[in-house]
Amino acid sequence: MKLRVLGAEALRQSLTMTETIEAMKRAFAAYSSGAATVPQRLGLAVPPGDGVLLVKPALLPDEAVGAKLVSFFPGNAGRGRPVISGLVVLFDPATGEPVGLCDGGFLTAWRTGAASGAATDLLASTDATVGAVIGCGAQGRTQALAIDTVRRLEEIRLFDLNQAGVEAFAEEMAPQLSARLVPAGSVEEAVAGADVICTATTAREPVIHGEFLADGAHLNGVGSFTPAMCEVDGVAIARALIVVDSRSAAQTEAGELIRAAADGITDPEDWVELGEIVNGDHPGREPGSRLSFFKSVGLAVQDMAAAALAFRRADELGLGDDVDLN
Repeated sequence: MKLRVLGAEALRQSLTMTETIEAMKRAFAAYSSGAATVPQRLGLAVPPGDGVLLVKPALLPDEAVGAKLVSFFPGNAGRGRPVISGLVVLFDPATGEPVGLCDGGFLTAWRTGAASGAATDLLASTDATVGAVIGCGAQGRTQALAIDTVRRLEEIRLFDLNQAGVEAFAEEMAPQLSARLVPAGSVEEAVAGADVICTATTAREPVIHGEFLADGAHLNGVGSFTPAMCEVDGVAIARALIVVDSRSAAQTEAGELIRAAADGITDPEDWVELGEIVNGDHPGREPGSRLSFFKSVGLAVQDMAAAALAFRRADELGLGDDVDLN
């Protein structure tokens, strides 16, 4: 029995953002229609410190079955180590044998960016010209790439508490983007008048305040994924159509939505799943001044869709290494 292994560089060569965005739309559609099977993820706290290990299985019919093991260690930012690391393993749905293993850190960042790309494509103004990325880590890079892929942006403003991180982001990403990158002195400066905004931080208190957002703006929030985390305030949530990857997951994992629901600002029954928009079961945001807010906590079905696409393309391109498990 052989196992194909794809590292980060092989994944980078195998996946285009355009193809991955379309794969995310299909994955969300399958999830919301009930075609995909996605059990509740298992979270394991890793003391000392605030690390966590997540185990996330999923079945995407006719494409993939497997699981992702991903660790989130926010303290690694101060150690010069990746905050998110992990592995994704695919199995043969007919025999149950493992057939593929790939780097989960890169895949997580890539598919998370692609999810925001899908939401932006479905919800943001078609004439959007100004983007903003708050949080300039690995997740922020793929957010910028995704929104630049689906809209003709003229500029993307950047803000991070770490100025060196902003500079490194700009140096790495400028050659990959059509939009020019503009460092901002504050979050308020970055989001003022912006059409598409992405947050990819580990904040526990809001960094996005609704009073600073332009009418009709679209917001992607991907940083918070526990009840204790929060990137967006109640004012923004009150102004927005709330779109989530999973209604049930958001109610237990999306800190800002949990907080806003407890305060009576929003009702989970009013939240719309992105897959429902893809499937035509909801029209999405109507034209006008209302904000749209896509809150993603991440679904394993996204990992399965992205990994299946990567392994198909890697096979065509002759990428990766085969390991004999016998």
